[in-house]
Amino acid sequence: MIEHPSRILVVDDEADMCWALENILSPDGYAVTATTSGVDALKLIAEENYLVAFVDAKLPDLDGLELSLLIRQISPSTVVILMSGFFYREDIAIIQGLQNNIFTGFIAKPFNVEEIRLMARRVIERAMEVPCVSDPNSGSR
Repeated sequence: MIEHPSRILVVDDEADMCWALENILSPDGYAVTATTSGVDALKLIAEENYLVAFVDAKLPDLDGLELSLLIRQISPSTVVILMSGFFYREDIAIIQGLQNNIFTGFIAKPFNVEEIRLMARRVIERAMEVPCVSDPNSGSR
């Protein structure tokens, strides 16, 4: 049982996008913090435990790909989802970022509201899974 809401960080230089993501995710019970600055996002990550960070690929103060890497270094348990209206899933930077576990997922803008909700739900559910160590057969999936 979760005693407190799962924390999600949203980083996007467009205040309207931050507002939209807060309003998409908050009704599902998530505690959403949004910022328009990569530098501020790093401060927040250092101060709080976020299960998920939705990060825009293009920020004015810090490249979103670099920010994703820094978030993973500061908080390895935070799952980073990169969002972009600039990159496509087939771009080499996205493929390499996914392969190198710099970010776990990618969402192209404009995005579908249900895509955001589903991505958050899947990530949170995986983070909350606790393997049953008392069952010797539970290791095989």
